Amino acid sequence: MRRLLLLTLPFGLWACDGGRRDKDDGVDSAVADETCESPAPGPRLLRRLTHDEYDRSVTDLLGQASSRGQGFAADDVIGGLMNNAGALDVSSLLADQVRAAAEAAAGEADLTLLVPCDPAEIGNTACATVFIEDFGLRAFRRPLTQDDLDRYLALWESVAREDGFDAGARWVITAMLQSPHFLYRMELGAKGGDGLYHLTGWERATALSYLFWGTTPDDELLDAAASGALDTDEGLRAQADRLAADPRAEDVIAAFFEDWLDLDRLPIVSRDTTEYPELTTTVREAMAGETRRLVNDLAASGATISDLLLARHSYMTDGLATYYGVSPGTGEADAEGFRKVSLDGVQYGGLLSQGSVLTTWALSASSSPVHRGLLVREHLLCQDLPPPPSNLNTSPPPVDPSLSTRERYATHATEPVCQSCHRLIDPIGFGFESYDGVGRFRTLDGEHPIDATGWIEGSVSSDGEFDGLMELSALLATSPDVQRCYSRVWFSYAAGLYEDAGLTCDAVAVADSFAPGGMPLTGPQEALLVSQHLSVRAGEATTDLDTPALGDRLPLDELPEDTGDWGEASSAEGNVDFEIVINSDWTAGYCADLYVTNNSDLRVTWEVRTRLSGTPYTVWSSQYSEEADGTDVFIGESWNNTLDPGGSTQAGFCANR
Repeated sequence: MRRLLLLTLPFGLWACDGGRRDKDDGVDSAVADETCESPAPGPRLLRRLTHDEYDRSVTDLLGQASSRGQGFAADDVIGGLMNNAGALDVSSLLADQVRAAAEAAAGEADLTLLVPCDPAEIGNTACATVFIEDFGLRAFRRPLTQDDLDRYLALWESVAREDGFDAGARWVITAMLQSPHFLYRMELGAKGGDGLYHLTGWERATALSYLFWGTTPDDELLDAAASGALDTDEGLRAQADRLAADPRAEDVIAAFFEDWLDLDRLPIVSRDTTEYPELTTTVREAMAGETRRLVNDLAASGATISDLLLARHSYMTDGLATYYGVSPGTGEADAEGFRKVSLDGVQYGGLLSQGSVLTTWALSASSSPVHRGLLVREHLLCQDLPPPPSNLNTSPPPVDPSLSTRERYATHATEPVCQSCHRLIDPIGFGFESYDGVGRFRTLDGEHPIDATGWIEGSVSSDGEFDGLMELSALLATSPDVQRCYSRVWFSYAAGLYEDAGLTCDAVAVADSFAPGGMPLTGPQEALLVSQHLSVRAGEATTDLDTPALGDRLPLDELPEDTGDWGEASSAEGNVDFEIVINSDWTAGYCADLYVTNNSDLRVTWEVRTRLSGTPYTVWSSQYSEEADGTDVFIGESWNNTLDPGGSTQAGFCANR
């Protein structure tokens, strides 16, 4: 069982600033020393679920496997990570995809698992109320407000009136799975007397669950939030211990490593099938499984980043062992055919020698000192190098059978315009040259003997020479730079923030509280429990943010009242009313829900004509246009443009003022 090590940490400072480092102390010029003496709390956030989090959450809510999120529109990558709150917006395309996924999931849902009452015993409306409150609590990760309950009950009634209880329940599920309260993780807090925003128990439950499981809180965690247990350090630690010991915690750890090292590219990187016919889909899948198992095995045992870089065992299928040219394992295989394999006496060992890493970081038909050098420089040392000049030919040196890969790149790097960066990259990458472009050990590059000597220069604490990948791994395994970098990336990943000064201080303090290489792999994840990020946030509801992403939006403490002066809704057939409710406001813009209700006795096609404050830049569940006189017009999509008598629909938009 994995149990958390909770730390009391001093604050120090080390940072990676996207360029060269001060070799005396490594201070990031963007973060002053005094910042870490009293680091500011992080910002209030709305964090949209990543596609993986969406799938896990739907799976746990409905009790059926979901993979529809994998087909959603790709998100932007910031700081090398795919879960940055500022980049996770809802485009029109994504809104349509979420709608379709919600409808499909609701249609397949087993209501016998989701409706905790019998309508025949307590009545349809009473049972619908119980269902909405129960499912809403789990979907929104907080109790429903009375307004929430009234709206979803009205939706259920409008459907159930003609189509029955089950149909109404499915429409409630459909609507909730599209709601911002499901799609976004709230990290807003309640304002305290100290002027800071203190995260509620429900918000802490959500943060804990996604930190350790990458999914929505289970019933026990929600019960802890309801009882106030998460408002105490003891209650928080007890739940964190439980979550960390659960097998679901492995998914988050594996996902972090995939994101950190770009290993999610392994299934799709192009490799020359003539040069590498042995690299099949099965081999790629086995490589990914090998890394996942090693990382999770070491994390669960309390192993360190040094242990990971120097590991003398791995987990392979017999086919992967044959591919590498090592002896298969002798123990019992798991359900997918992986066995523990000893690496004593062979030229494999540690994370950087795994096929997943070596194949991802190479070229189509050869190894690549540049790619592999950048892997170490940028991902393990957190030293981002500037991009090459736009007019520079960055093609790899042409293949020349009379030269080894090292010789070709050494010649390439002598060009004056290339030298300044390549001297920081290529010598590191040369240490990988004993492995080809698909992760197999070799002693010859074509007809040329391998020279895998290299060096690191220009780092804070990692400079040194090495001969081969095992020596490079040993150099990195005891580097304070790697430990600090690993901690910083983990904090950014967990918080959904890039280069936040307060997080940087916390992350570096965690790393520096251990001897170089001695920090547990789960150290940053666990240290977040005692960081202020899990308890308080700062910011004003009216903070001016320039065209913010949804991850930066700060709802008002008191939402504006609807003045009723928005305009009118109309149809050719009957009486239609609408309401616009602002749910998030900042000086430069706002987001709002649009509710349309058919109050007539006829089936109608609706249209809303209004004058908005500002110009919409994203719209969901409706279509928007602006007429020549400035009138803003909303009409429904094909699936919600007509309303039955008494029926209603919900759409929404965000606008810049």
